[in-house]
Amino acid sequence: MPHLLIVGAGPGIAAATARRFGREGYAVGLIARREEALLELQDALTGDGILVGRAAAEAGDHASLTAAVAVFVETFGPVDVLLYNVSVGRQAAVPELTSEDLLADLAAGAVGLQTAVRAVLPGMRETGAGTVLVTGGGSADRPIPSMATLGVQKAALRALVEVQARALAPEGIHVATATIRGFVGEDQQIHPDRIADLYADLVAETAGPQDRWRTVVDVRP
Repeated sequence: MPHLLIVGAGPGIAAATARRFGREGYAVGLIARREEALLELQDALTGDGILVGRAAAEAGDHASLTAAVAVFVETFGPVDVLLYNVSVGRQAAVPELTSEDLLADLAAGAVGLQTAVRAVLPGMRETGAGTVLVTGGGSADRPIPSMATLGVQKAALRALVEVQARALAPEGIHVATATIRGFVGEDQQIHPDRIADLYADLVAETAGPQDRWRTVVDVRP
């Protein structure tokens, strides 16, 4: 059974992606900070007949996230698809933003991707294939003054994706990010199912020629 692991699980993109892949027979691992939200999503997905596990962990905490990934690898086997879906929407403009808060938000919003990739990499190397999907945002290009750390997170995240994509492609591992330029929600500019379908298309690309692999994909309303 193929294995999808979501870091930053919750309603919206993560839930839609879990359902999309779950319908195709994937086991789904869910990681997020809040146990209650995880349990709610797990129950909903299980009700749809999807095999689901959950683990609470801090994306910005190397030890916590690495341990959570290890639980899912032991339970479901190597990760075939990793979705890193973490954003920290701190309401803080530049005059109020402390360096400690900026570092904490970068740890979760960007550095945690490297932690997650390193944790799943042995299994992907063993199978000789894998896909890493990353939820980016338009604030990487147009930062929001009232949420100063968000643009920094997304800019760093995109740069990290591009580095990882070049480094891991020779091993058959496809790394890609969706730059989402709009509000996501069932009644918003971009429906979450649209992102889930894009992520499914990017996974399908992994089985094809590498010269057709996409790394940065814009999603507009």
